[in-house]
Amino acid sequence: MAGPSLEQWISDLGLQQVNDPDVDKPVYRLPPPDRRITLNAALEERISASIREARERRNLSRSKLAPLLGLSEAVYARYETSVSRLTVGRLIHLCEALGASPEELLAPAAHHLWGENQTKVDLLLACIDKLRGFDEETLQDVFSLLNRLGKTGTSASAAMARRHPRQFSPGRRAFEEDEWTWRNVHLGGLCWKARSPPLSTR
Repeated sequence: MAGPSLEQWISDLGLQQVNDPDVDKPVYRLPPPDRRITLNAALEERISASIREARERRNLSRSKLAPLLGLSEAVYARYETSVSRLTVGRLIHLCEALGASPEELLAPAAHHLWGENQTKVDLLLACIDKLRGFDEETLQDVFSLLNRLGKTGTSASAAMARRHPRQFSPGRRAFEEDEWTWRNVHLGGLCWKARSPPLSTR
């Protein structure tokens, strides 16, 4: 399969060519909304600061965290001061040892990966944080709701209402009574109707 050309891929993603002193050749990066791309050295400093702040929020000393990673305090300190660069594996281990989400450690260093503007970034990160606290059944309800919202736009809803006037009301998508069961879902102090799929599709 041929796939897109390199030029098309760069264009589609909105990547921008950057000359980074840490890299021998030009690289392509996704610029944040302010168009100021953080080069590798500064990015490492942001990640180091994010890790340090996550540890301090938990009132955990370096001397206590380092052994959880199989490191001496002096070696671990090199990660928090961006002297040593973190591998992906070490970053995952840090998430485990701190009880932190990847978003908590990475988003402060690269907000633009979570949205094209600060408002969307904040909303998405807040949603992710809320979702992590839900149990499996509630997550299934939320997924069902999001799935229906994504598939059914305003025009489609109007069409469904015309075809099924008895079954359709504002705030509720059309459904088949014999296939779906509606029940109340309580999330964050709010209540809405969610439907459970037939057992054969769960």
